Amino acid sequence: MIIVAVLVLGLIEAKNITVQRSMVINAPKDAVYDQIVKYSNWTHWSPWYMIDTTTKMTYTGVDGQPGNGYHWESNKIGEGEMTNTGVKDNEIDYKLVMMKPVFATLMGKDASGSFKFEDAGNGKTKVTWYYTQQVAYPRNALLAMVDMNKMLGNNFDDGLKNIQKYFDQHGTNFVNITETQFSGHIYAGVRKTISNKDMSEMSKFFGEAYGMLGKSVTPVGPVAGLYYTWDTINHVTDMAAVFPVADSSKQFKGAKFFNVPACKAYMVALKGPYDKMGNAHAALMKHVMQSGKKPTLVVEEYIKGPQQEKDSTKWETNIYYLVQ
Repeated sequence: MIIVAVLVLGLIEAKNITVQRSMVINAPKDAVYDQIVKYSNWTHWSPWYMIDTTTKMTYTGVDGQPGNGYHWESNKIGEGEMTNTGVKDNEIDYKLVMMKPVFATLMGKDASGSFKFEDAGNGKTKVTWYYTQQVAYPRNALLAMVDMNKMLGNNFDDGLKNIQKYFDQHGTNFVNITETQFSGHIYAGVRKTISNKDMSEMSKFFGEAYGMLGKSVTPVGPVAGLYYTWDTINHVTDMAAVFPVADSSKQFKGAKFFNVPACKAYMVALKGPYDKMGNAHAALMKHVMQSGKKPTLVVEEYIKGPQQEKDSTKWETNIYYLVQ
């Protein structure tokens, strides 16, 4: 009788699951988009990750780009994979594969969906989260017993609310990190270990070093700072103030040469005053660590600074975290 009932229900029950939830989030679209398009940010708000914050997360591909994905494994929330299948200005598409628990796979392992973004005015963003899954006969009979729209819809509502909570706690400043190839340079400059407790010492060092270098060195690109270590316990930094040069055949008084070869890097193009750098460095370090890598050198390129522009909102700095 049970088998007959299942077969009959399968004939009359729908063969697909469709879930849609929307929320207006009090944050600009770029900030909201960044939280969702980069899977490394999902630990900030994912309703499932909040159930088990010890979930093992493994990331693949370039964060925020098509083909990027993550694999999760947890004793509480099961196992599965999410893959970015398409990125547009106002839409992000994804594919979901459930592996565990068994109950979650009864109606089929594969699902798909998207996030869509609309400007809601006054710096707010409307986000709509879509999910769809085809359920083959006779498994679709289970839809008569489980309200997937309500169950998943509640999860989606929680996730969108968590994004708002994250912005309420951390602000809406976001950092756009890109994976790139740092082109190698030969630099001439001065290396010194100085205190990082008081930024005035660093500013003084840069001023004196660049002043000395400017008397004999003609840079062939943006001047830079090389950071070898940043000790937060003893509050000291091993760093160098440098000018890029064409080659090392010519000696410059008081300067040494630093050869930084081309390599893979994570980079932020920062616009605005230098007091924004802390947020950019924190985001870069987190991103590098989550990628399973270690930075070998940090390079700051000062594209436009106080020497060229008085308005600090127009300053430009490229920050690179070089990795092996």
